[in-house]
Amino acid sequence: MHQLVIIGGGPAGISASIYAQRKRMDFVLIARDIGGQVIKAGEIENYLGYALVDGVAFVQKMMEQMDKLGVRPVIDEVVEIKRIDDGFWLRTLGGKEFTSKTLLFCTGAEHRKLNVPGEKEYTGRGVSYCYTCDSPFFKDVKVAVVGGGNSGFEAADQLINYATEIYLLELSDSFKADEVLKEKVLSSPKVKPLLRHRVLEIRGDGRNVRQIWVENLSKNLTYTLDVEGLFVEVGLKPNSELAKSLGVLTTQRDEIIIDCNNRTSEKGIYAAGDCTNIFAKQIITAAGDGAKALLSIYHDLTYGISSWI
Repeated sequence: MHQLVIIGGGPAGISASIYAQRKRMDFVLIARDIGGQVIKAGEIENYLGYALVDGVAFVQKMMEQMDKLGVRPVIDEVVEIKRIDDGFWLRTLGGKEFTSKTLLFCTGAEHRKLNVPGEKEYTGRGVSYCYTCDSPFFKDVKVAVVGGGNSGFEAADQLINYATEIYLLELSDSFKADEVLKEKVLSSPKVKPLLRHRVLEIRGDGRNVRQIWVENLSKNLTYTLDVEGLFVEVGLKPNSELAKSLGVLTTQRDEIIIDCNNRTSEKGIYAAGDCTNIFAKQIITAAGDGAKALLSIYHDLTYGISSWI
């Protein structure tokens, strides 16, 4: 039986695995892929030590560090977990089985969807959740971006290099992105800000997106915008289903509730990063949270636990 199984290969899971290796713990890191959302992040400007780094290059650096330390992740997906007498039993999609005294969920989050007609039909045919991957496909056409936070503005910033016109839709009455990013994007003549707007339907010709039907909430009217691409950047949905299957408590937004030591409501189960209720969902906070969680687990396994959440 292992001391620990870490589930998830984003910044939190990678950070935890590096600390676990340095502590010479008996652990396994299981992940569908390495990098998580970072690999789709585009250019990163707010991580210590890097004035500017591409998401793919950043993940490569993390993988090199793991390899140097001897961390060998199991590339697979955990599909079932059960509590057993002295710990936990896990099964992966590939049929592998593991047992462990403790669990650390670093399962991250995935993009929320608009849940409007046409979204599913045209995903991959004009509807995108990855501006880093897909922006170059929209050269010399009109596009729309839904979401007025940092992700939405980062998408618009990248699309400025390709699209002829970018409609930037935000449901509320103000944009939430960082001021520097707002100033940069909104100064472009290509960007058309549309506050208090929402998408009602995505329409196409059966093959690709051709227009979106939107609502102006301030004026209580609807109209169409002719676009060939729609980038959805409306936040993330925590991947907490496995944790919830073990009785772990979550917030109304399905974030795993943790204390300051990354302990969940269930003894022996810890969580870190974007799948939790930490305030800021950033690469740097996820990495720090993973390290903190591992140190907490190591302490609890070494010295015992006086109290739980």
